[in-house]
Amino acid sequence: MGQNGRGSGPATHAMRVLMHDYSGHPFQVQLSRELARRGHEVAHWHCSSYATGKGALARTPFDPPTFSVSALSMGSQFQRYAPGRRVLQEIAYGRMLGRRLRRLRPDVAVFCNTPLLAHAVAADTCARAGIPMVFWQQDVYSAAIAHVAAQRLGVAGQPFALTAAGLERRVARQSAAIVAITDHFMPTLRRWGVAERSTVIPNWAPLPELPVRPRSNEWARAHGLVGRPVVLYAGTLGLKHNPALFMNMAAALRRSVPRARLVVASEGRGREWLDAEMARTGANNILLLDYQPYESLPDMLAAADVLLAILEPGAGRYSVPSKVLTYLCAKRPIVSVLPPENAAAATLRASHGAVLVAPGDECGATEAVVALLQNARTRRMFGNAARRYAETTFDIEARAAEFEDVLHRASAAPVAAQPSKAA
Repeated sequence: MGQNGRGSGPATHAMRVLMHDYSGHPFQVQLSRELARRGHEVAHWHCSSYATGKGALARTPFDPPTFSVSALSMGSQFQRYAPGRRVLQEIAYGRMLGRRLRRLRPDVAVFCNTPLLAHAVAADTCARAGIPMVFWQQDVYSAAIAHVAAQRLGVAGQPFALTAAGLERRVARQSAAIVAITDHFMPTLRRWGVAERSTVIPNWAPLPELPVRPRSNEWARAHGLVGRPVVLYAGTLGLKHNPALFMNMAAALRRSVPRARLVVASEGRGREWLDAEMARTGANNILLLDYQPYESLPDMLAAADVLLAILEPGAGRYSVPSKVLTYLCAKRPIVSVLPPENAAAATLRASHGAVLVAPGDECGATEAVVALLQNARTRRMFGNAARRYAETTFDIEARAAEFEDVLHRASAAPVAAQPSKAA
């Protein structure tokens, strides 16, 4: 079935499903729970060594008995910015995945957010063991690697780009099915010769886990934010983002909205850069926090008057930030600094819950934030539209039915043989 294929109804038989979401994000584990509720035996694995915002990754008394969660460790924190160490970690992690897969022997294995080398090693294990694999493609990793290699190494980075493209193409060809989160990925999948087994299923956010909370709440009080205008960014700050935007916006806010606080909840390279810049400049209207516990997320988002989403222009082709979907649930206005062609920007336009600003237009982004802070009626209008979009779009039962159809077809498909290195 091609890119517009959709689910064909309830399951005809129960499956043993391995859902490997390396990042441990919220909506993937929600899908695992729903598939278990629909009668499948679902093991949900994630990597505890990867620092990011996590979802509800512990069993609860309300979970089906056929649902389990396991945290897989690398033994130390994932070294995403140290290439040599990262390569060794990814290969070792892929081998560990392979050993666990051979013991579990699921009817179908789903891989999501898995680093490319680890995915390639695990995919070879699936091919040898006859385990059908579904590639849930959240990013085009090889395009991201090519972009970074060109930025850092110029022409000398081309071999890295070609190697990454070959690996990701190989993983796609070994997959019984590919789930792409946007049709923007389809031209790449067509070039790889796998479009006929690819289905587009957009991401969503786990709406029941993200209730609308009051502006004045326990989290806001604990961080001294009650009674202050608050602009919030929550999520990854990596090579796809420009943290300098926050420093410039904070400086503008000190002039125009002196009581405002800019809150950034993140970890990693961008957060470290902000720490250093704050120490250097003495900026006193930025609050930097680590990733917050998932149970605090609704209160954290509710503490904000405006939510920020950012992505650099070059990343628009291969990355779709899912944080905007979580933002839409919070009933708060969003200022988006995303490439206009990005799928997340298209979602925000459709929601009517965001002000969209082109990357590089820092003045426009700051002006949009200030205008929203100064107009409560406009904030309510955008916030109401955002939540309404989430309530009418994020249907976990519909998404699970679509995935169920993909999983059934994948489990019945012949497993692709392990390709040669020249493939």
